[in-house]
Amino acid sequence: MKALAQLLWLWLSATALAAPVTGVVRLANGKPARHAVVWFEGERKSKPLARFVVDQRDKQFIPHVSVATVGTTISFPNHDVVYHNVFAEFDAKRFDLGMYPKGATRTERFDKPGLVAVFCSVHSSMSAYVMIVDTPFYAITNAQGEFRVEDVPDGPYLLKTWHESGEKASRKVDLGERRLQVDLSRK
Repeated sequence: MKALAQLLWLWLSATALAAPVTGVVRLANGKPARHAVVWFEGERKSKPLARFVVDQRDKQFIPHVSVATVGTTISFPNHDVVYHNVFAEFDAKRFDLGMYPKGATRTERFDKPGLVAVFCSVHSSMSAYVMIVDTPFYAITNAQGEFRVEDVPDGPYLLKTWHESGEKASRKVDLGERRLQVDLSRK
């Protein structure tokens, strides 16, 4: 019974220290950073996501900006009536999935954190960005630049942000503070 009480106390303590973190990301010009990626690097590492898709429809990648965790295999299904050739420039890896028709799917596994810039060699207007992170604490901002990351335990983290404009920021934070303001600047 004593062991059960200790386990309950530990669980309550841990859940009491984990809470949402919210904030706003603004570009250097003061405008909200729509679709910016925000993540908190700390001691806890991520697990691969069970399912992750970057779709091809209407000669677009959907979603345009996304986040996946290290070890995740990303599926690239072609739901267009035309062939596509998905390729990427990645901080630690480059790939080319070759030409494939409607209804076909190709996959690629990502084992290192970093930015993946995805393109189609057939349609130069097609692009997408996938940030690969090694943390379970991440979000993408809404149209107002706002983000919410659930269940982040208190403690020190490296807060990182990235926006497709090329603006990014990195700073140390201690998450006793739960509302953050991030101003990106060109460097």
